[in-house]
Amino acid sequence: AARGPARAPGSRNAPLRIARHANKVSERSLVARAKSGLDTDELMKTVSDKWDAVENKPQAILYAGGGLVGLWVASTLVGAINAVPLLPKVFELLGLGYGAWFTYKYLLYKSSRQELLADIDELKSKISGPN
Repeated sequence: AARGPARAPGSRNAPLRIARHANKVSERSLVARAKSGLDTDELMKTVSDKWDAVENKPQAILYAGGGLVGLWVASTLVGAINAVPLLPKVFELLGLGYGAWFTYKYLLYKSSRQELLADIDELKSKISGPN
């Protein structure tokens, strides 16, 4: 007497568990969307107000276009470097080595952390001017 397909122990409720999991996932994504609270009308109004406040519109368009071209060139350059078989691993090792050196030099000891904080404060004062 055939009793149907063989099932693993405890798998009788597997479709129900999958459905419950799918409901939880969809509820989480709905909550995440609700929490973001992105009001497109307010966003468009803000962008429109900012654009109206720009005095030199051609220069702003030129800067934005230059930024997009710069991103495209950088993306193309990274893609070309990734296409060379050995270079990505070499750069990965360089980054790992620099990270280890930085940790040793600036983060391991209290005196070196204070030196790093002093360097950061000096850089902040150069950028923003004296307080």
